[in-house]
Amino acid sequence: MTPAPDPAPFTREDVVAAAEVLHAAAEGEPELLLVLTDEQIAGLDGADRPQFVAEPWLGERPEQREIAAEAGLRALLAADRVREVIDPASGHRGWRADATIAGCLLLRRTAPTFTTAERTVQTPQGPEVQRVHHYAHPDGVLEEEVTPSGLHRFTPLRIEQAAARLAVVVDREGAAGTASEGSSADGTAEPVRVRGSELAAGHPLAARLVAARSLVVLTAVRAEDGAVRQVSVAAAEDEVLLMEAEGPAAEDPPLQVRALDADQVRGLVVELLARD
Repeated sequence: MTPAPDPAPFTREDVVAAAEVLHAAAEGEPELLLVLTDEQIAGLDGADRPQFVAEPWLGERPEQREIAAEAGLRALLAADRVREVIDPASGHRGWRADATIAGCLLLRRTAPTFTTAERTVQTPQGPEVQRVHHYAHPDGVLEEEVTPSGLHRFTPLRIEQAAARLAVVVDREGAAGTASEGSSADGTAEPVRVRGSELAAGHPLAARLVAARSLVVLTAVRAEDGAVRQVSVAAAEDEVLLMEAEGPAAEDPPLQVRALDADQVRGLVVELLARD
């Protein structure tokens, strides 16, 4: 059985399933709901459907994408997470996913706001990348964490949980400090305006950025009009620096660089998750 090239049409059952997924957000510690592989996602969505999330395992095997997607869907059939169905009118054979999978698929395809955080740290083995996606809906948020091995870990969250978890991705070591400890990139209350070419030429900020323990690229997309906002956050041992381009489409655009305290980190992630 080959995977459908396009996602199955949504049904009322899928809408109910999506609501149940969001309602599963725990009052205490968030709980993992579902894990799918790159190839299972491709099988469910259709191998030809563009993905807006990382596919680390499939990305290394582009020539095997179709067969891997078919194998992923067959694995779900064998696990009884997907069942074959026949359209009584046309006789067409298709498939339906169980409620948990169907709900997650609907939430990830229809979110009014989609936020991606890509956190890179340098290790002796080379760069290590953590990717976390948040699908924000009026009634809650679905988190999709993609591991380096191509596992997609889905967790339903309340908006405050999503903000707290995203703030940890941005500043895992708590380097931002408190408002009383915070300062801007040049020790004043104002942001520094600098071009990327100036950083490459030895601007005083360059050494501080090189010393960062992690670099997080945050991207928020609003589905209604396709508006995109992207910022970068460098976390060092004792400071967190926010960088945002002015006119990012321009060649060598000026960057606004400023330090964030812990409250400002949280304010930033709440703003990106909302994107009203």
